[in-house]
Amino acid sequence: MKIYKYSLIIISVLFLFACEKETEGISRITYYVDLSLKGNSTEFVDLGGTYSEPGWTAVAEGEDVSDNVVVNGNVNTSKAGLYTLNYLVNNADGFPKSATRQVVVSDPTPSPLASGFYKVSNASNRTSLGSGPGATGHKNYSSEPTILIYQTSPGKFYISDFLGGYYDKGAGYGPNYAMTGKFTLNNDMEIIHNESYLVGWGDSLGDLVNGSYMPSTKTLSYTAQYAGVFDFNVIATKL
Repeated sequence: MKIYKYSLIIISVLFLFACEKETEGISRITYYVDLSLKGNSTEFVDLGGTYSEPGWTAVAEGEDVSDNVVVNGNVNTSKAGLYTLNYLVNNADGFPKSATRQVVVSDPTPSPLASGFYKVSNASNRTSLGSGPGATGHKNYSSEPTILIYQTSPGKFYISDFLGGYYDKGAGYGPNYAMTGKFTLNNDMEIIHNESYLVGWGDSLGDLVNGSYMPSTKTLSYTAQYAGVFDFNVIATKL
């Protein structure tokens, strides 16, 4: 029995050495670059102005590697719009770290409605007009998401979501379910729907009614009619 035990021990030791040899150099620790953007995740610049990049910092294991960061994208300040800049840097093992910044180029023509972010009130709600799919009566917004509004030309505005973030942020469907679009603000502070589109379902608003803006409180409100089934009653105030 002793011979058997010793043989077993020898075989086990040989097996461990063999495994150690086969796996040598396969596993190792890699350290990702710590990449941080200076400034804001969304920057604003006037139409016709100059975009000044706030910059970034990148540190790898205590060493400044900011010069290794590659920036993809561009900002055309001669055209109002929303531009995306992507920042990318790899560590010593080739593993990437990235960050994203949005740059809004907006028309600086004075307007009662300022370009910027607007917080959607949880007093906003969605009401059902029928018995189609998802028609579940009256629902208040469960959170207070933000939407982006900026002036593209005098009195004309882009809005990141006519539905006030209901599907995009509230339901967690993501940005493809935001109803982006454009509207006009008349001299009497009436909001008029110009165009809209929701990528996820490939459709647009039926209409926008009861749209108005109150300069004294920096609050806009409207009813976005969608899919012939829902009314989204949105109230949003400038942050």
